[in-house]
Amino acid sequence: MCLLLWRKNILLLIASMLICCTGLANESLYRKARTLQRDGKHDEAIEAFKSYLSQPVDKNAQQTALHIEALVQLMNTYQSKGEPEACIVALEEVFKASTTLQNRCLRDFYSVKGYALSRTERMQEAEETMLKALALPLHQATPERYFRDYAYAAAVFYSNPGYQKEVINWCEEAMVQAQQCENTSGKQWVAAMLGSLYKRNGQLNKTLQLFQQSKEEALARKDDLGVLNSLHTLTDIFLYFDIPEYANRYASEAIRVETGMTTKNPMVSAQTYINKGRALHLLGEMDSVPFYAEEARKLCQSLPYNSGMVDVNLLCGFFLTEKGGDAHPSGVRELQQVTLQGTAANRAKAYHQLAQTYLKHEKYDSAEVMLDSMYSLLAQSKSPAYIHLDYEPILNYYLKSRDQKNVERYVRLMLQEQQAFKDMRLNFNLVETIVGLQTEQKRQELRIIQLAQANQRLWLLSCIALAIIVIFIVSALLFRQKKQHKDQMEQADAKLSQLMQKLNESNTAKELRTNEINEYLKEKANRQELETMTPFLLPKDGETKFRQCFELLYPHFLPRLRERIPSITRREELLSMLIVLKQDNKKIAELMAIAPRSVIMLRHRFRQKIGMETAISLENFIEETLRLKDESSEIVVNPDVQENSPSTL
Repeated sequence: MCLLLWRKNILLLIASMLICCTGLANESLYRKARTLQRDGKHDEAIEAFKSYLSQPVDKNAQQTALHIEALVQLMNTYQSKGEPEACIVALEEVFKASTTLQNRCLRDFYSVKGYALSRTERMQEAEETMLKALALPLHQATPERYFRDYAYAAAVFYSNPGYQKEVINWCEEAMVQAQQCENTSGKQWVAAMLGSLYKRNGQLNKTLQLFQQSKEEALARKDDLGVLNSLHTLTDIFLYFDIPEYANRYASEAIRVETGMTTKNPMVSAQTYINKGRALHLLGEMDSVPFYAEEARKLCQSLPYNSGMVDVNLLCGFFLTEKGGDAHPSGVRELQQVTLQGTAANRAKAYHQLAQTYLKHEKYDSAEVMLDSMYSLLAQSKSPAYIHLDYEPILNYYLKSRDQKNVERYVRLMLQEQQAFKDMRLNFNLVETIVGLQTEQKRQELRIIQLAQANQRLWLLSCIALAIIVIFIVSALLFRQKKQHKDQMEQADAKLSQLMQKLNESNTAKELRTNEINEYLKEKANRQELETMTPFLLPKDGETKFRQCFELLYPHFLPRLRERIPSITRREELLSMLIVLKQDNKKIAELMAIAPRSVIMLRHRFRQKIGMETAISLENFIEETLRLKDESSEIVVNPDVQENSPSTL
């Protein structure tokens, strides 16, 4: 019974060791994939993530969390490549191959897939998938997983007017969960969404405080992506409130951060250049706008249209139509592209700019069509949408054409917008106050730095004075030690003379002893051959020659060994002789022409035959056998001669 229990424990131990080794191998594969991802080797990183996700995973929380993180990073790698559709295909393939995702991480999979779908044009499917994810239970729940789910849900429903309250709640809950997370690089991204929602509701003070705080936290963590997201939102806020000077300042800072990043996301990088172009457009720097617009266009080629290219078309359409001349047709084409594929707000902006352009060129029929389309889009929204309309040419046109209905319509819309802007103007003072507070804070920080520098100078002068005193004391001590050292050297010279005399006497005795040893060595005819024996003798001249030379030096060893071990084999004798000659396992393997592992097995079987205990080494047994016959005839050999003796074999 005890034997069966013992075997069972051994099997369990082996199984646990195998599981542990498998887990370590899987973690190594994950780390390799992350390294490839950071180095920008996206295709290789994707294959490594897929390979890792196809491996079985232990049920402990750490392995599960790593598996989910690999799924998220697989999606992020596809996003960095700008291949959102390929990402969906890859996620579905991984899901089919991974029992871990199917059984323990189903909610995580749907959450990641829902967010990945929102990066394509399949928004309805993305919303359905995310709602399905939130309805599922979360096994082994952690703040990191809750943060991810709420953040992804907010991102998916961010542009849906019917879910704005839910989006705010999800963002706020994600921020609460982020406080409990050890490392949440997406916190600034969520803060950007939440700040934009506050802005929509006129809570400017909350918006600015949130993004300034997010920016400072990202800088402290050296999270470039978080800093970039915060700068984007700050730029957008000042563009929204028509303060292009501050918008341009934050846009320029975002350009510097984006340029220094090693790993870039095309969507985020494109937004950086778009914001800079918008700020320059409002400042009237028209010559610089095309450069930033084209840089953004290059990055948006592989992205879904409303994830970047729509903003490029709007920016180019605005400045080209305003520039006029030969640029006018190109600007119209850019804006028409927005009317076909853009969201409701962006289409309304495009219709408005096209209407202004047609009115300027006296194409009144086309202008009326654009104005009707714009008004329909603005009116169908549940909450009023304002896109900074230029009412003067519109009202002048309808008054001139005596269209009373449209005059009343746009006067009513203008009054509503003016009231909204009046409320907004109340916030302008708040903007200036916050900026002033930030400027004063910077001044205080500068004064603190100057005070710290003055303290450092004082501390440096104190250190210099202290160093001079220390140098003086050390110099005095060194002078004293030098005198003591001189006295010691004189005493040492006297002792050295005595030792030299004793050494000469010792050398004389040594020469006498050497002569005695040489006389002893001359008595053996083959002694010279044995002294020149090297580790290459055995494979060169054969075993017979080796045995002859060995027996000349140790004539009593083999007979005594055979007496103690009657069943000893030829290979075991060779092993014993080589151990006597102080050869290690590697050299024994070379001399016997066998593998190092075979030497270990030969030693093991030899020990078993002898019946040796584990605590006693084979070398001790050999040395004991050698001493049994050699102790009586033991010779103390001169060390200089011993260096050339056969024991060096």
